[in-house]
Amino acid sequence: MAVWTDAVRAVPGGVALLVEASPGARDERFPAGFNPWRGRLGVRVRAPAQDGRANEAIVRLVAAFFGVPASAVHLDLGHLDSRKQLTIAGMSVETASSLLSKALQE
Repeated sequence: MAVWTDAVRAVPGGVALLVEASPGARDERFPAGFNPWRGRLGVRVRAPAQDGRANEAIVRLVAAFFGVPASAVHLDLGHLDSRKQLTIAGMSVETASSLLSKALQE
């Protein structure tokens, strides 16, 4: 079974995150747990999955969590899917993992 650290990977120039989005949620949260079957961190946003609004909300929420500008977060894969890959420019796996570890209480 996958562990949440499998959803955080080093890529050239930063770190990639595998996430599973829940648009139209009652609350906004990142990380919103970990789905071990899909190997992805959860992200919940209020915005609907229409006209890219949920994707924009995900980018803003992830950027706020990691304390980086939204321009440092890029949606690489999954523009029309709940399974997404985001890249955070200039961040190390160690930094991202440390912040996620605290939030996921592991």
